[in-house]
Amino acid sequence: MPVELVALLIVVVVFVASHFLLSHPLRAPLVRLFGRSGFVVVYSTIALVLLILIAVAYHAAPHGPALWSADNLALQLVFDGISYFAVVLLLGSLIDNPALVGADMVALSTRPPSGAFLITRHPMMFAIALLSGAEILLIPSARNAISCTGLIVLALVGARLQDSKKLAQSRREWGMWVSRTRFWPNLRRFGALGPIWAYAMPVWVLLTWIQVRTTFALSGVWYVFPGLNY
Repeated sequence: MPVELVALLIVVVVFVASHFLLSHPLRAPLVRLFGRSGFVVVYSTIALVLLILIAVAYHAAPHGPALWSADNLALQLVFDGISYFAVVLLLGSLIDNPALVGADMVALSTRPPSGAFLITRHPMMFAIALLSGAEILLIPSARNAISCTGLIVLALVGARLQDSKKLAQSRREWGMWVSRTRFWPNLRRFGALGPIWAYAMPVWVLLTWIQVRTTFALSGVWYVFPGLNY
């Protein structure tokens, strides 16, 4: 493996590990040491520095060779389906999400799940994991696989750890929420997302346009109509 890819792998592993450590075992002692505001500064600074290092290492790593060709209609349709569903989940996760920082868990035990939470109680985490997986399909380079796999691990393991943390904070409220929701997505509940399917369309088109402009990898409508003046 080229040394540039090894460097990228190391930085991605450190980024993921630091997130888990700072969010869970090290959170309480650091809050006691720096206070809540100070902890946010420390956490954000470490995350920002590591993200910059990932960007630098990603840029330095070899662009290829591609592990397979993404110029394939069947693969593009798979990418479109996964990425669009991820955008729908992401938008749905912004509505009454009890897992967000600062969200109130009072009376959560009596709240019936609705919308995206009928599919999974971690719609934002699964949206990140699905988008990352779709990116590997579309841009199958080693550097992209390393970076996106790190995000997948961060999202899915982070969701499990989030359950543990929320249970420790309020076993009754979060425990009842867990009993009424699913961790892994229930793909039979697509209809629960209702009008979010329509709201997601312009967001998805915009994201695929940004994808084309930044990575030159055609996707979405831009793959089907490559001659569009964008």
